[in-house]
Amino acid sequence: MTYRDRARGCLLGLAAGDALGAPAENLSPEEIRRRWGRLTEIEGGGTDDTEYALFAAGLLVAHGHGLTSGRVAAAYREQVIPAVTGPMRGAGFSELGTVEALRRGLEPPLTGMVHQHGWSDGLAMRAAPYGVFCPGDPAEAARLVTEDGRVSHAGEGILGGRAVAAAVAAAMAGADPSEAVEAALSAVPADSWTARTIVRARAALDAADPAAALHQAVVVRHYPWTDVAPEAVALALAACLHGEGDVERSVTFGVSLGRDADTIGAIAGAVAGAGRGERGVPGRWAARIGPATGRCLPVVAGRHVLDAADDLTAALGHGRPAAVPEDGGERVEGL
Repeated sequence: MTYRDRARGCLLGLAAGDALGAPAENLSPEEIRRRWGRLTEIEGGGTDDTEYALFAAGLLVAHGHGLTSGRVAAAYREQVIPAVTGPMRGAGFSELGTVEALRRGLEPPLTGMVHQHGWSDGLAMRAAPYGVFCPGDPAEAARLVTEDGRVSHAGEGILGGRAVAAAVAAAMAGADPSEAVEAALSAVPADSWTARTIVRARAALDAADPAAALHQAVVVRHYPWTDVAPEAVALALAACLHGEGDVERSVTFGVSLGRDADTIGAIAGAVAGAGRGERGVPGRWAARIGPATGRCLPVVAGRHVLDAADDLTAALGHGRPAAVPEDGGERVEGL
């Protein structure tokens, strides 16, 4: 299987999982079963998950391994903020807060801290392109997504992005779901909330009712929002394990868990799609994925995830630039 096939499978799986999970967002598993039985067919389009992934892919094509948080912040100021003339429809709290922080003249990492939503899954939902860009190199994928994350996130929000980017990087090199999960764990501190939830989620799959066990093991109850990065990442990776890497089985199980279902579906689809390639994404789902509308991010309007995958694949052929990030290399502590 070629890198291009895996890249296309990854981003197409992301978009399909996003679109399939969108109508189930914030619902309970019981409500999902009442409405659909099992949610298997895409009803509408994708959400900010797909649009931000397209934006991240564009950053990588433009800057490659020389991407820095300063360059990401500049892209927000040059490409995102000028088009925001009203409310950012569909954007998460972390991204909304980041735009306001940048408008106020703040710079990263403060831009990812002041809005108090740095733990959200907004980085994890767009982390897959970093794995695509670093096939077989989970550590580099995690380093690059951290540069992006320092603009909009902090702490566990960045760790969630690192885990997803690392898992995709491993899957891009042919790792099976278990190996991809190990790569995710290698990219975050073992004592982090993110690592603990991934480990608990993996163990919960041995239960007679894995969906119920997963909710018991990792869901943050009595909290008003569902976009919690450690929870969404753990549920998505568990879905890949449960589906044994099959895109349809992984994604349908992931979105059946409810909570932040579109993000869970997007992450599960990205990891499974990287493993199985473009042909691993059900054809009926692929046919429903069109160019981004730009509803949340006008800058990506008209862009298709397959075009982004091809651009990333082409960028891989240019080799790794000698440039080193302006503020140094790997950064985990003090996120």
